[in-house]
Amino acid sequence: MNDDKRGQTKKIPIVDLSDPSDELVAHAVVKASEEWGVFQVVNHGIPADLMRRLQEVGRQFFELPAAEKESVTRPVDSQDIQGYFPKDPKSLKAWDDHLIHNIWPPSSINNSYWPNNPSDYRY
Repeated sequence: MNDDKRGQTKKIPIVDLSDPSDELVAHAVVKASEEWGVFQVVNHGIPADLMRRLQEVGRQFFELPAAEKESVTRPVDSQDIQGYFPKDPKSLKAWDDHLIHNIWPPSSINNSYWPNNPSDYRY
């Protein structure tokens, strides 16, 4: 949530993908990105069970020992954005761990950044 100058709380923008107009959806994404930098997507068609499973394997990965998570760390000299990034208390950019993957197009997927544990993590 965000407070405006009058102290009123604003809500994070919601982008509803059930609207059949690509132009309206695109406008909503652009506006939310420009004004907030973030938005919530609803009516996207992704099953709730799949989202719960994704959250669970993500939680399992981030609970692993540091050495195991670091096995999929992006090399320091790499220009790739994929891989594991440990939290860095010295940097405002990394207050939390991150694990980033390309998933589209399939030719951009680098499996070396996909952990073997938990075993359900891989697609």
